[in-house]
Amino acid sequence: MQKNSFLLKKNAIRIDQDKTSDIAITSYLIQRPNNTLLGFPISLAVYNIGNPDYDSIHQQKITNFINRNNLFTKILSKKQTLKLLNKKRSINNWFLTTGEAPVILEPKKTTRTADNLRTHFFNHGYFDASVKTIVIKDLKTANVTYEITKNKPYYLGDITYKIASKAIDSTLSKHKNHIPLKKGDQYNLTNFTKALSEITTTLRNNGFYHFSEGLISFRNIDTLAQNHITSVEINIDNRKIKKEDKIVELPTEIQTIKKISVFTDYSYNNRNNPYDVKKTYRFIDFYAHHKLKHKLKTLNNSIFIQPNQIYSDKNVELTRNHLRSLNNFKSVKITHKELSDNTLSTTIVLTPQKKYGIGLNTEIIHSNIKNLGLSGGFSFVNRNLFRGAEMFQLSLQGSIFDTATKVSGEESRDFDAFEVGIDASLEFPKFIFPFLGNIIPRTMTPKTKITIGTSFQKNIGLDKQKVSGIIDYNWKSSTKNTHTFEILNLQFINNLNPESYYTIYSSEYTKIETIQPLVGAYDLTTENARNFIESVPSSFGDTYPDEYTTLQNIGKREDIITSNNIIPATSYSFEHNSRKGLSDTNYNYFKTRISSSGNTTSFLYQEKDEQPVFEDIVISQFVKLDLDFRKFWSTTNNNSIALRTFMGIAIPTGKTKEIPFITSYFAGGSNDIRAWKTYELGPGSSNSGLEFNIGNLKLLSSLEYRFKVINSIHGAVFIDAGNIWNLPSSTTASEEEIFRGIKSLENIAVGSGFGVRYDFNFLVLRLDWAFKTYEPYLEKNKWFSNYRINDSVLNIGINYPF
Repeated sequence: MQKNSFLLKKNAIRIDQDKTSDIAITSYLIQRPNNTLLGFPISLAVYNIGNPDYDSIHQQKITNFINRNNLFTKILSKKQTLKLLNKKRSINNWFLTTGEAPVILEPKKTTRTADNLRTHFFNHGYFDASVKTIVIKDLKTANVTYEITKNKPYYLGDITYKIASKAIDSTLSKHKNHIPLKKGDQYNLTNFTKALSEITTTLRNNGFYHFSEGLISFRNIDTLAQNHITSVEINIDNRKIKKEDKIVELPTEIQTIKKISVFTDYSYNNRNNPYDVKKTYRFIDFYAHHKLKHKLKTLNNSIFIQPNQIYSDKNVELTRNHLRSLNNFKSVKITHKELSDNTLSTTIVLTPQKKYGIGLNTEIIHSNIKNLGLSGGFSFVNRNLFRGAEMFQLSLQGSIFDTATKVSGEESRDFDAFEVGIDASLEFPKFIFPFLGNIIPRTMTPKTKITIGTSFQKNIGLDKQKVSGIIDYNWKSSTKNTHTFEILNLQFINNLNPESYYTIYSSEYTKIETIQPLVGAYDLTTENARNFIESVPSSFGDTYPDEYTTLQNIGKREDIITSNNIIPATSYSFEHNSRKGLSDTNYNYFKTRISSSGNTTSFLYQEKDEQPVFEDIVISQFVKLDLDFRKFWSTTNNNSIALRTFMGIAIPTGKTKEIPFITSYFAGGSNDIRAWKTYELGPGSSNSGLEFNIGNLKLLSSLEYRFKVINSIHGAVFIDAGNIWNLPSSTTASEEEIFRGIKSLENIAVGSGFGVRYDFNFLVLRLDWAFKTYEPYLEKNKWFSNYRINDSVLNIGINYPF
């Protein structure tokens, strides 16, 4: 550092003597101390390893090399020496760019920060606010404190209007209650900004095409009022234009749409070619080169602007968004031209996408079950299949990955699991059942999607084939809220390797081996283990009741996991996301899904062994509810807090006492309770040692503090809590696995740890090191008994866990 310069060590803001860390206030700080990790400025330390003046040193070394004035440069060749010198400069530059330059206190920036803070409080009604800056210097560091005294706030008095246009006055008089300026409210510039937007939006949605915020002004605001109450006059002028050398004032009037022209197949290459096809549908003219490729009814359904309708920004934006949502057009351009009779002529220019599209994709994949892998796929798209903007898509996807839970029995290799699947989908830009169209308006962009597909999994459990057929409706009731109603989600689950059950679930076989000598001589193998269970007489239970029950439960679990299932589900899901964009770090997310399988269509099935079946395949019957809530806060520009809470329950219905393996819940994994591996935890306080522990009730909550370490490296500390349980109706669960109300909450497991994340911009590579903090299955010393490296779990993940 230069002489008489000071490293900024700390900022503090006090409002009426109270310290604040509110990001809305601290965001005005122009200078901030260097980032620290546990109090140590690691980014500054890295920067200090480099030398900001190294370029001049490097140039001097180049000069010395040219002069060959030392033995070292004479030994190496010219090429070697230049390469070595450039390498040293590159290393030096790496330290400078990776690290963070020292933040040197600049009085001008301190003054600007104080001015910004004063302006902030002035804009919130504290016209007499003062900001005092206190700088405490110590050797080479400085601490800055901003002492803010708000004083008494100012309030709004009478609010009056001065409007030049009678038409605007008449329209606005019907909407004044929606303008966020009320007598008695504290002065707040934000409300004035909202009032500008509200007035402009209201008028532009009611026919005033030329109206803009620049025509509005707020007058008579007294910032020195003795009683701290100021009146406000809202002034709205007429539009002024330059005509020849004069400024002419034009009365602002309501304008209507007289004519609408839609050019359906514009492209740059044919921009000069005449449109030789014209058709009129519901008073809208549609143009095309040679042939209209879309049904006029389909395009008309996406147009919310109508002839003889007053101009409305809302309808223009609805039209633009609806046409884009068809995914048939690369661009949608809407313009308006003023006619001599003060009406408007609207032109919609559509640039279509290519009818056929082929795509190839590869990506790194990661989930709780798929630890790390690589996937690739091929897709074919046919747009406007039936001329109604339908989208047909055929997708072939394959992946190879390392499973989070290794199957037992034989040596498992890394990346020995794979999955391949093919799907075909057809999407309609409407509900295909007409009566639903009367319930959900077209402004909510309703869509119907029909999907059929099949997939194969290898080395995940018993290996599976899944065949599915889905019919779902999707619509958006607002920019934040999305609804999905699956009329049918039909799945057929076919286990391809059921004979390997006791090889894969070796812990079950071990239990049988332990009990077998009590039964008598038997040449037990993994292949005949089920025959052994069935051969054990009921009289064995008179002598060994616990062992007999264990054998029966093992057999029941095998039936549940190895049985093939048909799942004919119907579901509704609602999703709310308040995030306004990628830069928004203060938002919440909520999703709920309720589904029912095999309950409304039970009359279609036969019954066998007290279970509904179709062609001897069991029909799954259950009701399932999932709730997922997430909240994100920014504490500073680089630090944030993230909270996730999940609750799910699946209740067997009818005569079924269990739910299918595929719809069950599990705990553990890199996106779950990270101190336990996938499927390792639960149910309840049990420690069964099973390879795949599942339940039909799940509670999960995670809290993370995320912070920047240096450059693209970020860190996190986290705590996860949760578990899975079985419901009392389960026929295979032990007492310790059953959820018995509030008392069972003492079996919630807790894990904690820290993580390092590297942001590549297009993805985030994540390493989370988690430690078992509270283990409900231990008989005593449940807290921190295994809080050590040997029992920790290192999770590798792609992107954030939630």
